[in-house]
Amino acid sequence: MSEGPNLTTPAMGDSDVLLVPIQLQAFCLNPAVCGTGKDDDKGARIIPITQPNYTFLRLDNFVVQSDVLNHADLHNAAPAKTNSRMTDLGSRTYTARRNRHGVYLHWILPQLYRSGVAAADSGEASTPEFRAPPTRWIIVRKLDLDSIDQKVRSKFKQYQAWVIESDYRWSLDDIPLDYDLEVDVSPFVVGVAGQGDDETIVQQAEVFIGRKTPIEKWSEPTGAQYADINLLRSGNQLFADFQLHNTNVFSILDNFEYEGTDQKTCFLDEATASYYLFGWHSNNDSDPLWDASKSFTHSQRLDSMFMTLVDTGISDVTNAWLKSSDPARLCLHGAMYDVKWNHEEKPAYVPADNFAKRVLDQKVPAVSVGTTPMDALITYCTARQGHEDDGLVARLEEDILAIDSLLHARDDGVEGQREAKDTVYNWNFSRSKGGAHFFLGGEDANGKPTKPTDEAIDALKKINQIQLVLDASSRLAEQWRWDMFSTWWKFVSTVSNKEDSNTATKSDADDIAHRLENLNKCIKDLEARLKDKFGAADSLLANTKKGVLPFYYRAKDPTLLVGGVESGWPTDFADNVSVRLPVQTIAPSSSLPSAVSSLISAVQNVLPMKAAKVLLEEFYALQPVQKPSDTPPQGHAYPQFHEKGTEKNPSRDNWGNRQPWFPLYMEWEVEYTHVPYDFWMLDEQAARLSDNKMVRYGVDASEKPLWEKLKKPHDTRILSGRVLILPQPSFSLKNKVIQLFSDTTPQVLDKYLEKGERKELLDNIDSLSYLSCPLSGLTEGLLTLSMGTHIKPENKELTKNGETIVAVKAAQFSNVGLTKDRLELIKGKSDFTPFAAMTNFTNAAYCPFKPVTHGQMAFRKLNIIDKFGQAIVGIDPQPQPHNRPPPPLFPCISDFYEPQTVRKNEVLVANAVQPQKNSACEFIQLPPQINQPARLNADFILPNESIGSVRKQSYWRSATEWENPVWGWIVVNYADYGIQLFLQDGTFYGEVRIGGPDGALDAPKWSPFEPDKSISTPDALRLDALILRLKNKDYLKGVWVMLTTALDSLPPAPDAYAQFLGCTIGKPLALVNMGWSLELAGPPLSNQSTLTGVHSSSPERVLVDDKDLEGDHSYIFHVKLGDKEREYDGLVGYFDGYSEPKQNEEVNYDIISTYFTGGKLETPFENLRSLTKDTYPTFKPYWHSPISPSDSSKIMDEDTYSSLHNAALHPFGAIVDPFTAVHGYTSFLPAKALQLPAWTWQSAMENILAFFHWGPMTLVADVGKFVRDDRLTLEKAKLRPGRNVSLPGLGTGEEWSWLQPYDEGGDRQPLFNAFGIEKKGNLAAPGFQKGPYTAVEGFVQLRRPVGQEKGG
Repeated sequence: MSEGPNLTTPAMGDSDVLLVPIQLQAFCLNPAVCGTGKDDDKGARIIPITQPNYTFLRLDNFVVQSDVLNHADLHNAAPAKTNSRMTDLGSRTYTARRNRHGVYLHWILPQLYRSGVAAADSGEASTPEFRAPPTRWIIVRKLDLDSIDQKVRSKFKQYQAWVIESDYRWSLDDIPLDYDLEVDVSPFVVGVAGQGDDETIVQQAEVFIGRKTPIEKWSEPTGAQYADINLLRSGNQLFADFQLHNTNVFSILDNFEYEGTDQKTCFLDEATASYYLFGWHSNNDSDPLWDASKSFTHSQRLDSMFMTLVDTGISDVTNAWLKSSDPARLCLHGAMYDVKWNHEEKPAYVPADNFAKRVLDQKVPAVSVGTTPMDALITYCTARQGHEDDGLVARLEEDILAIDSLLHARDDGVEGQREAKDTVYNWNFSRSKGGAHFFLGGEDANGKPTKPTDEAIDALKKINQIQLVLDASSRLAEQWRWDMFSTWWKFVSTVSNKEDSNTATKSDADDIAHRLENLNKCIKDLEARLKDKFGAADSLLANTKKGVLPFYYRAKDPTLLVGGVESGWPTDFADNVSVRLPVQTIAPSSSLPSAVSSLISAVQNVLPMKAAKVLLEEFYALQPVQKPSDTPPQGHAYPQFHEKGTEKNPSRDNWGNRQPWFPLYMEWEVEYTHVPYDFWMLDEQAARLSDNKMVRYGVDASEKPLWEKLKKPHDTRILSGRVLILPQPSFSLKNKVIQLFSDTTPQVLDKYLEKGERKELLDNIDSLSYLSCPLSGLTEGLLTLSMGTHIKPENKELTKNGETIVAVKAAQFSNVGLTKDRLELIKGKSDFTPFAAMTNFTNAAYCPFKPVTHGQMAFRKLNIIDKFGQAIVGIDPQPQPHNRPPPPLFPCISDFYEPQTVRKNEVLVANAVQPQKNSACEFIQLPPQINQPARLNADFILPNESIGSVRKQSYWRSATEWENPVWGWIVVNYADYGIQLFLQDGTFYGEVRIGGPDGALDAPKWSPFEPDKSISTPDALRLDALILRLKNKDYLKGVWVMLTTALDSLPPAPDAYAQFLGCTIGKPLALVNMGWSLELAGPPLSNQSTLTGVHSSSPERVLVDDKDLEGDHSYIFHVKLGDKEREYDGLVGYFDGYSEPKQNEEVNYDIISTYFTGGKLETPFENLRSLTKDTYPTFKPYWHSPISPSDSSKIMDEDTYSSLHNAALHPFGAIVDPFTAVHGYTSFLPAKALQLPAWTWQSAMENILAFFHWGPMTLVADVGKFVRDDRLTLEKAKLRPGRNVSLPGLGTGEEWSWLQPYDEGGDRQPLFNAFGIEKKGNLAAPGFQKGPYTAVEGFVQLRRPVGQEKGG
């Protein structure tokens, strides 16, 4: 708050003024605009004036509310005689509020005042400043005297002007009695500086701002009080743009009032008027262009203010001004011509009425619900195919659908589109930080991270463990800060606490404060320990790099889109404003009338800059009656909003007998019905009106329809919210289309749209009209939290040391433990308020708190409200007879939210909580979504090293970046119907073939190669366990079917390997151990309603209960690992793992879970478990508190805490494609990918050699004798042998070797020598050669490793 501003600044010259255009909009309010209220009236409504009730900020009577602005009450909005805005319903005669009828003029503040700008334009980082808007305005009205009742012509002047003081502060007692509190002044939160006391809080309900004074009566104020106005710090998000909230601040009402006979106030019924606006900052210091120090040029200033100086061909003038650094001022200006006021008739064109009719016409829905604006838009376009009336709009929407797949993927393959849609699905979630993680840099030529020293590994492990505890502690502290705010709010919002002391509040406040103080000490200690570790002299961590752990995610609320309804935001609003110098304005072509000259003098006496003359001359010159030319004279420019208009689309400064339409916000209400979790199943499911299958939860309809399965009464909640309307999604759509067309070759684009269609789409995409907004507050409502503008117990203060938190004095209640120190522990964690005692659930049958959303909802209210109070009412608000629900709204529903189908009377209908008819469905299905941040963890895992006989840590741990998690390779030998197993490095280990008397033949280990003495024992044990099972013929055949089927479905291998793929062996598959877990970011949330009964105190299930292993009353979620239908997924199968080894085995090798079971076999393989909705692995969410269980004042030991996280990983032994990621799908979290780094398989591919059995066959010459020094080893097998053998029919054998076995040890396994192969004989002309013949059998082996290019 401040004293009167300095308005005595001498008028500035033309060169010191910059003219900034501002758009005016004029709205005519009369009884006809309100509509008739009859059944056939489908037009828009006018809402009663709904202003913020700042009484709800007062703490003295415990009447605080979670939102100071109520929803608009539209029950009796039409006709005008029942609308409280138009009629005094408190009077006996229902007197019309005639003073409120008239022209409402509002101006749109430019981007400069809506965002932070750099405090200095030097290019260096600095704290952004939020500019205060201009607070001085002059409104000029030019009245067409011939258009008014000639009997009262003498009562009016042709030109009339008013001075608007936006920041003029009124106290309630000072407002004149003839003022209308709802239209002559505006309520405003002044703000409480520092430690506000009770009196300053109470005054919030009594503060109003804004004053309008006729210019001839205005004089420089003395002793007036002024409020500091800042749009971004205002407690009202709608303040700048909602005319009902800013009268005489950023808008005025012109009701054409005059004094009639007997000094009676009268009003004109008809008039035509034009308006002009001047705006400026009340003093130099508040003007963003003013630079008394001359530190920056005007050009630098304009860059930071979203402005561009118009180029009119007078570069000598404009360049000189841009280079100058002299102090200058802004003068905002705008015009609105030919506003026709008629008290009895609507304007000729009312867009709101047309849009309302479109929304109410449900033959083709205008409302769409999707996961994102783009998803909702595509859903809307799909639903309207073949139903659009406007030919151009219909073609554009068809074009969008044609390139929908390209918008998701840049190729025309089905798999690419599916993968892209899975990727796009990740944008359906909001994310929060997952924590920090440190890495040691460095890698070799193959990209393998360099393994550090053992000491560095230990040091790195320690700092990551400390960081893990630190991040968890910080997240817990944030929750506890909000818990302190919740405790305060529950106290101040409960009326009974005014008289009674509340011991429970004091106990809660004491406990939270004690815990927070201890935790803050622990956090500081952890930070100090980290600092010491990095500052140690031994420099073990000198090369450490800081990274991040994966984000936590929470599903976003659904997005609502209304099609065919224009957005009020100008399409060029985000562009730089085109500004001018006074010399660039338009001069009139004739002399000015005396009335204009007199007006110029009057305005110039108030305006502190010499801009009045040129601007008012331009106002006169651009009147339609003057018929200005379409192009300005050389060296001049029209104002930005003076355009060449048409009758259908007039210039933005011409009213054109057209009401404005500027939707600001949407009020919604839904009826949410909770569907028991037992009814849901995770599977590939198609939506009701779509064939596209998605991995998501759906309601099982196999037994009977949902409406019959649900027991009564239903678990139903009414949820509501208010949300600002986002700019049109067509803005972002246009950018996506432009980028798509520029990045995609014409040959590909031609498959979808021809060149002419692409041009039409780009040229006209701005004509597509859509509104979109998220249903913000839906999830919070289910969590018993409220969103809205509410009082907070602390203020932020800027000091020389930065920003500090100061508790408001009036918010302190020391008798219940809510002291100054404790309130300052909140530190801004007060965005959402708890339900507390505001809603009574005492007699409810179900708990209002839902930790997981899973249900269906239907709209019960949908109102779109514009800046002047026009409302599109999507659902009739009139009470229905017999307590029936409101009329249904049938939206277009995207695939993700579509209910499944069920057959009713031989017709497929939506499987909803209430029966539906035909294809229409009012219910939107919300599949299970965890209502707090969580993440799906996935890592390759290794066993922890045992220390002694007692294990203090979990058996499994995540592999580090330099550790290879592959413990073997499995290869299909097509030639021998065999399965070959290799060690981690590609060394052959063993093979089992189909055949023999028992159906399975196993070869000696290592054969034909010499055993590797340096083999890792654990890896060999794992392979031995697998070979043991493969010796069973049925097990072997099952694995063979699984592997061969999978190899047919997996994507191609990299080019170097693909050259050999399929010739003799299949692509090598990796054997790994992987761990998956479902982790919450913080402690499970709890019920925040204090008015619950016996049946409504606890939810259906809780998120975390470590004792409820079977999930009887806690959540257990299915996760779909891998996907047969997605070619880009690399999971072949997995073995269930053990948290601790059983009988020396880490996984259960007996059963393999897989999608590749060989189809519908008469006798399924017992060792293959088909992965279906019934067999997907399940996970219980977990959260581990960092607080020590033995001492709540301390945190847990970091080794123990890290081990708890590792223990939460569910182990699996997996067979995976090494080149392709394994994915985990949940539908409530983004798909999680787990892929082997390239270096883990590159070295193995250099060692894996392809070989297969051959023979017996006869040779005309014997093979050479065994040479012990040439015993076959892996390295020798890659070299060309020194001896050859002649084999028929194998060609020259340039890359092939013959491996000949020898019995050189009695019953020992045979030893091998390698021979080159040379061609012998001609199979095309067979003949007999002289004997003796030699019969041999052995192996044919490719000397080039499978991963090495030919000739490499």
